[in-house]
Amino acid sequence: MKHLSVIILTYNSEKDIYPCLESVYQHNDIGEGLEVIVVDNQSEDFATMQQTIAQRYPQVIITQNTHNGGYGQGNNVGIRMAQAPVIAIMNPDVRLMQPIFAAALQALQQDTIMCGGKQMHTPTQLGWSYAFDYNAMSFMQVPLRNIYKRFDYYDYRHMHLSGAFFFIKKGCFEEIGMFDEQIFMYGEECDIHLRLRKAFPKKKIQFLSIPYLHLSAERPFEEKRYRQLIDADLYVCRKHGLSVAHYLRIRLFALRLCLLRCKLQGRGHSIEAQTYPPMIQITKEILHTL
Repeated sequence: MKHLSVIILTYNSEKDIYPCLESVYQHNDIGEGLEVIVVDNQSEDFATMQQTIAQRYPQVIITQNTHNGGYGQGNNVGIRMAQAPVIAIMNPDVRLMQPIFAAALQALQQDTIMCGGKQMHTPTQLGWSYAFDYNAMSFMQVPLRNIYKRFDYYDYRHMHLSGAFFFIKKGCFEEIGMFDEQIFMYGEECDIHLRLRKAFPKKKIQFLSIPYLHLSAERPFEEKRYRQLIDADLYVCRKHGLSVAHYLRIRLFALRLCLLRCKLQGRGHSIEAQTYPPMIQITKEILHTL
């Protein structure tokens, strides 16, 4: 009997998927209760990846999507295949640092319907394990969010977990319609959280202070990807009746604050600092078109 189905969506992810799978099996603490499903969104290297995974990890179920329908649609393919009552959504650039599966299953036995771990960009650099929902964002919360994450402060009523790696009861996820396939990429976390809170107001979403790596800190800035992120977030705002202008103003404030922090810390020429000016400019342009 399978207790947990881990779903990993790939798209031209051959360099990431093998170390990802290695970390999954290295830190598997539930034995034969683990099911791993890899769904590929029409990668150019699918044939090679399929053959390599079959040789190294014959227990992994690997399938190719009929088309690249985006992050949510591809993950939904894997969710429908999953045999376990609990699923984990995992990006291929995630690496487990220690066992987490048993702890997640234990958390989900009670009145918790979703949980996630502590995201790290490096073994010493904190990532973003959670963020405020768009309906809870305020100017006061922006400077506090670094303090919240440093002290592992999480309020499931107003914060959504990172979508890079999370656990959820399959039945509850199916009840709210799984991933919204109108969202190609980004924005899924807040949308899922708002729908879960509406459908299951008495249930909890839990943060587990068990670290995992998400290797996303050094991604170079891409205007197309950033505009895609904004478009997805604005779709979620409109879907849930939230103010688009308010969301953009808060984002603009947060970006300016992050840029200032980098300069004050002497990191004005870092890769991180260099991404903020174009993001600020694009956000201002979108805000002015409203």
